[in-house]
Amino acid sequence: MADRRPRRLAITDLDQIALDYLARFATTKKRVQEMLTRRIRRSAHFHGDDPTEMLAAIPSVIEKLERNRFLDDQAFAGMKAASLTRRGTSRRQIGAKLSQLGITQDMQGTAMEGLVEEFGDTEEAAAIAYAKRRRLGRYRARHIAGEQRLVQAKRDLSAMARAGFSFTLAKRVLGAADDIDIESDEG
Repeated sequence: MADRRPRRLAITDLDQIALDYLARFATTKKRVQEMLTRRIRRSAHFHGDDPTEMLAAIPSVIEKLERNRFLDDQAFAGMKAASLTRRGTSRRQIGAKLSQLGITQDMQGTAMEGLVEEFGDTEEAAAIAYAKRRRLGRYRARHIAGEQRLVQAKRDLSAMARAGFSFTLAKRVLGAADDIDIESDEG
């Protein structure tokens, strides 16, 4: 299959390209800027044009999208944080994902504060969702007894730690029994 030939872009095309992208994807200002830059550079490279003028037009396209409320990083951050919390993503990982998408620390904080109304303790809600989705601890279909129980409890706690949850929260959510002394058997 041959590569599609990019059409020659003009500055007047940028608004529609951005709107088409936003119609398909909920996204951030950073992602729209990256997409427009890629499209402009690809077109310019293929057709031998100078991309400077069109690249300089990107901020005005972004500003117009924000002014008309087609692009709202704060609303996106709230929606994405809620979605990730429901899926079982820890606060630490949510912050990292939002940062990758170009969401500022202030917007992240506001988005996380907004989750308290829906979830209460967001970290615990995410940990429970993660344990249920992965079928860890008390959410496992079949219960394990004896020596295998300790081994499985350690594996479950390790999975929770890799997902970014604290040891005490993971132990509480998984329902790890107090008679299992996991801390003393590390090594």
